[in-house]
Amino acid sequence: MTDKPQVDFTEVVKESGMPVTEVELKAHFTAIAAQEGLITNTSRMSPFWRLVTAIITAPVLWLADVMINTVLVNMFVATAGGQMLRLLAWAVNVTAKPASRAEGVIRFTKESAGADVTVQAGTRIQTERINGVVYELVTVADFTIPAGESSALIPVRASDVGAAWNLAPGYYRILPVAVTGITQAESEEDWLTVPGADEESDDELRERCRNQFNLVGNYHTDAVYRSMIAGVVGLSIDRIFFLHDAPRGPGTANAYLLLDSGVLSEPFITAVNDYINTQGHHGHGDDMQCFAMPETRHDLSVKMYLKNLDNVTAENQALLIKNAGNLIRSAFRENADYDVKKTWPYARFSFSNLGRELHRTFPEVDSVTFSLDDIVSDLSVPRLNSLTVSIEHD
Repeated sequence: MTDKPQVDFTEVVKESGMPVTEVELKAHFTAIAAQEGLITNTSRMSPFWRLVTAIITAPVLWLADVMINTVLVNMFVATAGGQMLRLLAWAVNVTAKPASRAEGVIRFTKESAGADVTVQAGTRIQTERINGVVYELVTVADFTIPAGESSALIPVRASDVGAAWNLAPGYYRILPVAVTGITQAESEEDWLTVPGADEESDDELRERCRNQFNLVGNYHTDAVYRSMIAGVVGLSIDRIFFLHDAPRGPGTANAYLLLDSGVLSEPFITAVNDYINTQGHHGHGDDMQCFAMPETRHDLSVKMYLKNLDNVTAENQALLIKNAGNLIRSAFRENADYDVKKTWPYARFSFSNLGRELHRTFPEVDSVTFSLDDIVSDLSVPRLNSLTVSIEHD
């Protein structure tokens, strides 16, 4: 996503000669009165003059504010927001994507493979608390695991809309209410069949609007495919990457897709490819295939030193280790509960910056060391293979 231009509309209006502050407006009005010679007593002690200037300046200042902060700002895709940006998007045939719920499958394991076990609709599967929030999935229908099968993948849906429910495998594993005949429920690899999404942000919608201007033509360019793929809920312009080097021979290309958090499943990728290729949205003769973003796996060990370790209880130390681990996992796109810089393809992931974010979020941390140096990515996204967080003594 490119940086949008920063325009000071107040300066733009001032350069046109229009006064935009009360002092400037009163001075300008006084000069006009002196030039016309209609009012002789323009002293600030004159009640009449104070009334006249107040009557004049208040509406003009209001109009100037409306012109600068409402009219001018909302005339351009780069600076408009909210409903005004959506009006501009409509003009280029783009509609903001709504928030949606994540959907997927959770593996339920039985106590005894020899018995039929029914998992009722509405059964809840939760995560541990992440930055103060417990995320929950709910089974969508009654599901019977027949005798002879030890487990089954059961369809679930997030309890609420949002991308925060797109968690990495293994996060969902708690049954708050026991299910008769079930010993375990857990999210596995490829559990997420339909990613959840927040309502499309102004920046994401802005990028799709800009992309529309690249669509006019007779050929399916990157912009055309980017527009089609980003139209899918849960994906955005800045998380679609292309490989043009004929990976399957001349006329072929790949698109690699990335979620802000969580991991794209094969069923979801299959659905996107079906939309592009089977449903006739690809260009004539094109061979375009979508894939989940390739990953590099990293084993990371983090050591934290506290400012007043002797005053921190064992319980609080354990909580700090858990929360710091969740923040680090957020940076590696396993959850979306911390506002931290995330790993990206074609980028350097800075551990010094991650250390600053740990210090900012947890003031009791005095120093942090990492077992890895910065990670420099090509067409891949760094993920955690394992993570160890500990509190060390000096």
